[in-house]
This record gives sequence, structure tokens and C-alpha cells, in this order.
Amino acid sequence: MQEHQLEDYRTLYAEIDRNSQITTTVFLATITVTSALIGYGLSSGFGPIFLSPFAIIIPSLFFITSQLESTTRIGAYIMVFLEAGSEELNWQTRWFEIRRRKLLPHVRKYTFSISGLYGALSITCIVLAGFYWGMEWWIFAVTVTPITFIAFLGVFYLRRAFTFEFCKQYIDAWYKLKNR
Repeated sequence: MQEHQLEDYRTLYAEIDRNSQITTTVFLATITVTSALIGYGLSSGFGPIFLSPFAIIIPSLFFITSQLESTTRIGAYIMVFLEAGSEELNWQTRWFEIRRRKLLPHVRKYTFSISGLYGALSITCIVLAGFYWGMEWWIFAVTVTPITFIAFLGVFYLRRAFTFEFCKQYIDAWYKLKNR
């Protein structure tokens, strides 16, 4: 591997590390703010307060998904352009092969824990909002339906970002570009 390729390799892995750190920070901030808002909602007894965490839950879901997609894109690039033909550096290539051969469980614990926690927080907020609502139920239904749909979509995209098929799409795209 040439020196400039090795520098690219290091730079891209540093970007993956930054994505991971950003994801962790956003995830923890979301949990903290949501917990505080739930606590405030419980002390106030005002149902709509329980919907306010969605102002952070939904954007953070989509932001974390974008970070995970970026990581997948970078990993695929490393595999196609920097690891091809290298005997020393091919972690991404080997990781992809493990996934291709289905040598690991289908549902990743990391994926399940993040998407599961976001789902549980969303359901908790909706149930508490309904319990403490105190207004017309049709207003609750009209308010909660789009929030629920967008949150579900965010969890779906988050889980999709971890799939083998999603990773393969990037790898195939990088190969097409490389072989032009």
C-alpha cells in the first residue's frame, strides 16, 4: 500500500471513530433530555408535555441514522479502494465476508438496543401523553398519529442502516465507480 493510500486509510478510520463518538453523544443527550421531560411531565400532570421529547427523539433518530450510513459508506469505500489486493489491511473486507456468510446472528445487539430504546421511549411518551391528556381524544389521535409514523420511520431507517443489504449497495456502487 502506498503512503498516500495509508494516509487515506487512517483518515477514513478517524472519520468512522468521530461518527461513533457523535452517535454516542447524541444518543446519550436524547436519553437525558427525554428522561428530564418525562419527569417534568409526571410532576406537572400535563399530557402534551409527554409529546415534547419527540422534538429531540425524531431528529436524533435521523441524525444517528445518517452517521451510521456515513460509516457504512466509508467502510465500503475502504474495502473497495484501499483494501483491494492488500494483505496487511483488510478488516472491512473480512467483516463484510463474515456478514455475507451469515456467521453472526441476524439481529445485531447494538442495533436492537438502540432501536429498541428509541421505540420504548416513544411508546412510553405516547402512553403517558394519553394517560394524562385531559382533552378531546380525537385531538390526541390527530396529534399522535404523525408523530408515531415519523418515529417509526426513523427506527426503520436506523435498523436498515445496519443491514447487510444496505452495506452491499454501497460496495456495489463503489465497484461500479471504480470499474468505469
